[in-house]
Amino acid sequence: MSAPPGSARPASRRPPMAVAVRAVVNEVQVSGRFISNDVWTTVLPATAFVLAAARHSGHTGGRIAVDFLCGALYFWLYIYGFTLTNQLYGVEEDRVNKPFRPLVTGRSSYRGAQRRAVVVLLLFPAVAWWLGVLFWALAWEATYLLTNVARWERHWFLKNLSMGIGVTVQLAAAWTIVAPLTPSAWRWVITLAVSIWLLIPLQDLRDVKGDLVNDRRTFPIALGERFTRAYLATGFALLPVVVHLLLLEPSASPWKYPLEAVLAAISWLVAVRVVGPRSPPGPPPPHPGVARRPPAPTTPGRLLHRETAREPGLCR
Repeated sequence: MSAPPGSARPASRRPPMAVAVRAVVNEVQVSGRFISNDVWTTVLPATAFVLAAARHSGHTGGRIAVDFLCGALYFWLYIYGFTLTNQLYGVEEDRVNKPFRPLVTGRSSYRGAQRRAVVVLLLFPAVAWWLGVLFWALAWEATYLLTNVARWERHWFLKNLSMGIGVTVQLAAAWTIVAPLTPSAWRWVITLAVSIWLLIPLQDLRDVKGDLVNDRRTFPIALGERFTRAYLATGFALLPVVVHLLLLEPSASPWKYPLEAVLAAISWLVAVRVVGPRSPPGPPPPHPGVARRPPAPTTPGRLLHRETAREPGLCR
């Protein structure tokens, strides 16, 4: 018997597999939005260090491909856990400095980000255990929880120290995924970690307005922008010399001189730009104590209770 005219047909249901695939794809896209600022500075360099360890260990072909995939997965989760907690505690700041982030735009709900943070906090050590780098993963989780949740990031010394520790455990894990750490590998890890620790205030120069809103005393706020720029220019000018003496001079690779030339060009360009002419500053941000009316759809309170229809993933 045919259905009566005008009667509504039951909505078609998607196959469970299609729903699961769509949810997983959505989660990958959301995670990409959370870490979009950090892929070039974390995932790619650390995975490149994995490949360097693989070449040093004599791996070829399919073995290197496996090393690459393992490194990419590990360091995607490595930075994802950090950015989730960082952005959960920095919504107000991101409205000023990075308004494209998911919690500001509404691409992820506040509650969804909380659930993702818990999932990654558990999943990351499990992956690390499988790869044989559990110690380095737990050390990193302790570091970023102290930084973002215990608010180490409010003081410039503790904030910069946590980044130095982060680079150390990052590169140590990258090498250990492939092979045991050797004295030569440790020399690379420590030299790069200390260099980044000393020069990390560069990223704070662009975030001064948001840091003031969040009542954070970063290096340029605590010690002054003029001193910070002079300090960074000196550090970047000396960086190629340090890398040459400690890392590249002992190497017999024919690529060391081109690499040194590229590093010197980039470092000295940064040194010049840090102290060079700049565009005039914009209007000062409101004092943290001044009441503000942020856009209603993206306030943390509303995000906490909202299940957005644009978030069909596993952690709504």
